[in-house]
Amino acid sequence: MRSSATRLLILITTILIAVIIGLQMHWLSKTFAFEKNEFNTAVLKSIRGLYEDLNLSDETGFQFNNLIEHPADNIFVFKVDDAPLKDSLMKALISEFDDFKVYTGCKVAVYDDSTKKYLYEEYIANAASFHSDSVAIDAPALKTNYAYVYLNFPNRNQYIISNMSSWIFTSVLLLALLIGLGASIYYLYRQKFLNDIQKDFINNVTHEFSTPLTVIDLSTDALQKPGIAGNPDKYNKYVASIKYQNEYLKKHIQTLVKTVVTESYHLTLDKTKLYPNELIKRAIVQLEPIVSQKEGKIIFEPDQANEPIMADSDNLYLVIFNVINNAVKYSEAPKIIISTGVQQLKYYISVKDNGIGIAPGEIQKIFKKFYRAQNGNIHNTKGLGLGLYFVKKIIELHHGQVEVNSVESIGTEFKIILPIN
Repeated sequence: MRSSATRLLILITTILIAVIIGLQMHWLSKTFAFEKNEFNTAVLKSIRGLYEDLNLSDETGFQFNNLIEHPADNIFVFKVDDAPLKDSLMKALISEFDDFKVYTGCKVAVYDDSTKKYLYEEYIANAASFHSDSVAIDAPALKTNYAYVYLNFPNRNQYIISNMSSWIFTSVLLLALLIGLGASIYYLYRQKFLNDIQKDFINNVTHEFSTPLTVIDLSTDALQKPGIAGNPDKYNKYVASIKYQNEYLKKHIQTLVKTVVTESYHLTLDKTKLYPNELIKRAIVQLEPIVSQKEGKIIFEPDQANEPIMADSDNLYLVIFNVINNAVKYSEAPKIIISTGVQQLKYYISVKDNGIGIAPGEIQKIFKKFYRAQNGNIHNTKGLGLGLYFVKKIIELHHGQVEVNSVESIGTEFKIILPIN
């Protein structure tokens, strides 16, 4: 819940940025369509001016639209009674284009219906022309029974886009600002997330290490009291307490160091032939004091064949210890069932508990570094948020996998699957 408001802000900001970008693209599209229409209108006005200047047809007034065809976006064809002279047409056309601000190159060709071929072709260059070889554009002969003038604007789209340069620049600038804003918000969120993780880690480490150290300190003071040596039961109790807390601290330090090593360096496994059942028995003995304190029990159902596997003994032991320790920690009166065996040529270690369970949305997150499930993220449940992260890393290095099945308020099963060889 600590970052839900931040996530909501990022979501809203992302939606707003997407909407603004969508509107911007729609606006640019509408502007492009408007500029295209303006260009077409300017060309049509220029053609109308040609009819008036050169008296190209006797059909005028409302019949003007019937004289012009627009077969493609960049092509205009208009009917003439007689083919105009080249010099007269070029001069008039340049003048009309200048009057109506048609500042892009145009390929001009005049078709004669009697000879069924073009009488001449010419290219009107302009500063806005983008291709010097546009004069080489072929003018296709249209199947008509009348003379016509063919106009082709090969750089029409580039010309229209150049006219929109200021609008495009402001749109790109706005887009860059929006992306920068989104990136800044994400960066701030990430920094907040990392700060929260660091804060939780420090709190967890402080709590996790201070409690055992306090117990060791109190037990040491008790051992120094006069007469304690004459009371073997109390003496052994304090010594056992110190030993347990010492082993508990060593386990966490080992996990922390191993995690740093696997994260910063390529951890090399020292694989040997071993029997997982023996590692499990050792972990059960190690955890017996805390299980007894919680009035729980661990039931071990080992594979009767006691199959050996090739694995790193020290690291696999820490994996097993972490998984069983989690089962104990998150159960009020733990009843842990551990079983081993071989299925489909894979060795498995199953650890079932009757604990608080894990919410479906949390299962994929529990293997992240420093992450602790929300229903388990309480200080009376010890942990650094590194155990399961370390478990997954080590099992993956063994080319195995960890499966998790859990039902809230019922319990959880962790199943470690390893190759036999």
